[in-house]
Amino acid sequence: MASNRSYTLIGLFMLGAIVLLVAALLAFGGTRLLSDNRTAVIFFDQSVLGLSNGSKVLFRGVQIGTVKQVQLRLDPDAGKARIGVTVEMNGNNTVMMNGDPTGEAASIESLVQQGLRAQLVVWSYVTSQLAVNLDFQPDSEPNLIANPDQLDYPEIPAVPSEIEQLKDTVSDLPWRDTLTTVNDTMQSMVRLADDMDTLITQLGPSLTQTSDSARETMDAARSVIQSSDVQVSKTLVELRKLTQNVNQQITSRDGQIDDLLSNAQRTSRNLQDISENLEVLTDPGSNERQDINSAIRDLSVGAASLRRFAETLERDPNAILFGGSR
Repeated sequence: MASNRSYTLIGLFMLGAIVLLVAALLAFGGTRLLSDNRTAVIFFDQSVLGLSNGSKVLFRGVQIGTVKQVQLRLDPDAGKARIGVTVEMNGNNTVMMNGDPTGEAASIESLVQQGLRAQLVVWSYVTSQLAVNLDFQPDSEPNLIANPDQLDYPEIPAVPSEIEQLKDTVSDLPWRDTLTTVNDTMQSMVRLADDMDTLITQLGPSLTQTSDSARETMDAARSVIQSSDVQVSKTLVELRKLTQNVNQQITSRDGQIDDLLSNAQRTSRNLQDISENLEVLTDPGSNERQDINSAIRDLSVGAASLRRFAETLERDPNAILFGGSR
């Protein structure tokens, strides 16, 4: 009877211990047991100063996990040392479009094949704290460092940070050639300044003489302009006097000019009358023209009679005494 009680107490104690263990697991780590967490490792070549256990793992600004461990991993065969960062991504913050858990459809390997890459970013410029940012870059080649068989977790390829890319870009610039060119340019400028100084020193007397000649020329030109100004003033005065004399002559000759204009008008009218009379005389149908024609015919007849009389006298001079021809 006593042994049965002991077994019962032991069973109750064991049951209570199991209940307490389950409660502790649920209280402290139960959510992890029931969540779809994913663990991966990332190898960085650059400095991870500012990255520590517990640092944030982001995807385009959304925290999806934390840094679990930062280790220095040596590779004796390659003679290199890399920084291995183990990250743990909480599945509760990563779901499918319809809200269902990701499950095996979003494994690390499949996401890497789709272009998932890891990059260090500055989380706080005040404390220089870093974070791991994940994003899809399908155009970049997956640079896997370790053999998957040698890793406990799948590897996410790393890409250089923006600061490292900028540093590489700056380091690729031909700084030495640029500095050499700048140095040569500065030396050329110094030599040019020295040559200019020497040239100005040599040209100093010539420039002074040229300046003096220019000053004398300006003084001569000023004198000529002043004398020309006096002559122009005198010419204007004479021209003004001439204009006044012309005005006076025109005023005094105003009556004569009027008489001349009147005579010219009368002469013009007389010429017009003569022209009209000539037109009448030259008109074949006018009476005056017919009278002139009759007078011309009579003159012609008389001239003919005189011609015959002259011819008769020429043949017989006595005809003027005895009359007629015999």
